[in-house]
Amino acid sequence: MPDPADSRGPRGVLHVIHGHGGGTEHHVRALIDASRTECRHYLATAIGDAWRIDEHRADGEVRTFDLNRGMAESWPDFVGAACSRFAIDLIHLHNVSGCRDGIITALAALRVPYGYTVHDLNFACPTILFLGVDGSYCGQVTDPGRCQACLHAQPAFVGVDIVDWRLRHGALVANAAFLIAPSRFAASALERYYPEHRVEVVPHATPGVWALQTEDIAGALPPMAPKCGVPLPDDGATTIAVLGAVGPDKGARRLERLAALARAARLSVRFVLIGYMDVEKGPWQSDDAVLTVHGRYEPRDLPDLLAHYRVRLVAFPSAGPETFSFTLSEAWAAGLPVIVPPFGALAERVANTNAGWLWTDAEWRDEARMLARMAELVAPAHAGALAAAGANGKAVRQTSNAEMAAQTLRIYSGVTASAPDSPSSDGTAANGGGLASTMRRFAAMPTIRKMSRLTPARVRKALKARLR
Repeated sequence: MPDPADSRGPRGVLHVIHGHGGGTEHHVRALIDASRTECRHYLATAIGDAWRIDEHRADGEVRTFDLNRGMAESWPDFVGAACSRFAIDLIHLHNVSGCRDGIITALAALRVPYGYTVHDLNFACPTILFLGVDGSYCGQVTDPGRCQACLHAQPAFVGVDIVDWRLRHGALVANAAFLIAPSRFAASALERYYPEHRVEVVPHATPGVWALQTEDIAGALPPMAPKCGVPLPDDGATTIAVLGAVGPDKGARRLERLAALARAARLSVRFVLIGYMDVEKGPWQSDDAVLTVHGRYEPRDLPDLLAHYRVRLVAFPSAGPETFSFTLSEAWAAGLPVIVPPFGALAERVANTNAGWLWTDAEWRDEARMLARMAELVAPAHAGALAAAGANGKAVRQTSNAEMAAQTLRIYSGVTASAPDSPSSDGTAANGGGLASTMRRFAAMPTIRKMSRLTPARVRKALKARLR
């Protein structure tokens, strides 16, 4: 049976992300670029009541619309009007942290089919990475009593009712038309807390450089560091690198302690963070150059930066489990071996590749033992094994953008929907008749009138021509 949306051209997909960039936005932009002729893609950066929607056209042109929810406007009206305005057939949730309550409320009332990709684990735990009171991975505790006690002991989450949290997200999961995860670990983690729902695994592709260039919509990113890099002493010390934006969950405090331990033991190793910390944005270097923070970097510059800093091993000192890790893909693409925690998608991806090593659980829990293992791996006696692991990493087959997009489009095509069934102001469905019918039905809504004023004049003219 043909898709009814075909009468209006390609399927309209609204992607919802937060405003913090990172791997989530990288993936979405890669997906859009690889399938822009198969779908009409709209990227919504949702930050509270303010949404920026980028319309990605088949020819690569991007048009931007800034939408703001009115004080008296309900979330179903706001999201429903946006769906009708852009003729959205499917909503693809990627991260709802910027508009969590609003999108949950809207999707419970609307009849637009939606799906969700598991980029992090916040649906199961508000700490995102299952971090306990000690800041380390709890191993995915499911007992609500233990989880509640853990959250109450953490100031940032003391007001969270974990039963209500999981009920609300469980309803969102239950009504999703599809669930996607980039790794088997991420899929299993969601299924552990919502076992009645099947999650399909579609590995992320390593995106092109263009996809990794994140616009700082939320004003949360530091400025780019100089491309030349911070100078290192020519003292023969071996460099171990950490990549990306590193907060406590990604091991910022552990990295600081590892550097302190290396300094105290007078080891001939140093650490370079090609990226930035929560407390140090860089460029910065300790007086003895044992720890260097390069700062935020352009992804296209990473191979040159790895060479500049003479990196021999890339470490992932994460406190909790990753769901995929683009920086692992980048390290392998650069021909560098890695060492990762014994859990999560990092362990899943590294296991059986001979392209790196896993810390044991005992090592991961003891930074002195973590350091000892790394120092052993980069010692001259293991140069051959290090080089072989780097070569194996470069040979690891990674999913292409085309493959990732094809798998995602197959999942989209399985979504049963007659059209974007957004409720109108009188509670009736707003489908049928294609774009012209949808626009006529919603033209009188206050939200639509406000959005029309934000639409470029040439676009309004074109829309009017289609409505005649």
